Amino acid sequence: MDSSEYEQLVSRAEQLVLLTSTLSSASKVRDDALSLQISRLSGQLGQIQTHLGLNPVPAAPAPISILDGVRHSSLYLRDGNLVIAAPVLEGAGGTLLFRVHQSMLSMQSPVFASMFTLPPPGTNLDVYDGVPYVHLPDDSRDIESVLKVLYDPFELPHKRLDPKTPIRVRRALAMATKYEMDNLRNRIVTQVEADWPSSLAEWDRLEMEARALQEEHDANDEQKVDGLYLDDRLPEPITAIRLSRDFQIPKILPAAVYHLSRLHVGDDWLQLRQEPNQLQLTRTARWDLAEAEDLKMLLRVRETISDFPLVRPKASNSCTSPSECRRWRDTRHFIWITEKDILQVMRKFIEARPSRSLCKYCWNDAKSVIETDREELWADIVAAIAEFDK
Repeated sequence: MDSSEYEQLVSRAEQLVLLTSTLSSASKVRDDALSLQISRLSGQLGQIQTHLGLNPVPAAPAPISILDGVRHSSLYLRDGNLVIAAPVLEGAGGTLLFRVHQSMLSMQSPVFASMFTLPPPGTNLDVYDGVPYVHLPDDSRDIESVLKVLYDPFELPHKRLDPKTPIRVRRALAMATKYEMDNLRNRIVTQVEADWPSSLAEWDRLEMEARALQEEHDANDEQKVDGLYLDDRLPEPITAIRLSRDFQIPKILPAAVYHLSRLHVGDDWLQLRQEPNQLQLTRTARWDLAEAEDLKMLLRVRETISDFPLVRPKASNSCTSPSECRRWRDTRHFIWITEKDILQVMRKFIEARPSRSLCKYCWNDAKSVIETDREELWADIVAAIAEFDK
C-alpha cells in the first residue's frame, strides 16, 4: 500500500471516529465499552499520522549556549555534568565557571537536590560546553571554598589551634549552612569547637598546653619557633566569637570571651604585627573585627567576674601561723578580683601553696573552697553569655 492509499485510509478513519463520537454524544450514550473503543481508535489514528509524517512531534527549542566567564583553574572538571556560574565580587569582577558533578552536590545538599530536579519535557535548558549550567548569586570565592572541601578531604581539618581557622573556614561554613550541607557543617563546627573547650577541665588542659608552648618560645632568643611567635600558634578570640554568633556555634563562646577578657586593648593583632619585635610572647586579638554586641558581651563577662562572691575560707583548726593566715584571708578577695586572669590565679593556688603567707594546714583546707569557686565562676560565665546571647 503506497502513501496515497495510507492517506485515504487515515481520512476515512478520521471520519469514522468523528461520526461515532457525534452519535455517542447525540444519543447521550454512557456505554463505557464504546467510549473506550473510541479512545483507542483515536490513539491508533494519531500513531499512524506520526508514522506517515503527517503529524510530526514538534522539536524542543534550541538550548541556550552563550555564557561569558572564566573557567576555574582546578575546579572545572572535564567529566563534570554541571556548570556553575558565579559572580566575581572583587577586582575587575566578571563570572567564574565551575564544572562539577551534580550528584556530588545533590548528595550533600537537599537544596541543591531540589534545584537540580529534572524540568518537564520541552523546557528550555541553559547549556554551556555541552552540559546544563546554573547561575548562583553567591560570591565565587564562597563557592570555590565549599567545592574545595567537598572534592579534597585534606582541606579539613585545618591545623589544630591555628589562629586563622575561623577566617579560613568561614566561607565554606556559610555555604554549608545556607545550602543545608549538614555533614560538612558538622565537620567544620567540630574543628572550631576543638580549639575552644566548653568545660573548665578542658580549658585547664588547653592552658597547660599553652604554658608548655610559652616555655618553648621563651627558651629561644628571638622567642620564635619555626619562624612563628607564640601568638601564631594559639587561637585568636574575636574571629572565633564572630564565627560563633554568625553561624550559631554557642559552645565556643565561654572560652573565647573569657580569653578575650584577659587581654588589653593594646594587645592588638594588627598593630603588634607591624612591629614584630614587640609581639614576643604577647597574646593578641583582632579588635578591628569586633562588633558592638561582642564588646557588650565582653563587658558582661568582666562584670560577672568582678561581682563573683569569692567564699572566704575558714582558718584550720591546726593553723600554725594565725596572723599571717588571717591577713591572707582578709586581703585575698581584693587582690584576686583585680587579676586579669582569676581562673589562672585560683589554679596556681590549688597547685602550689603560697610561700610564707599561708600555713600548709590552712592551705589544704582552702583548696577545696577555691576549687568550688572556680567551677561556680565558670558556670556563671557560661550562664551570663547564654543569657546575653539569647
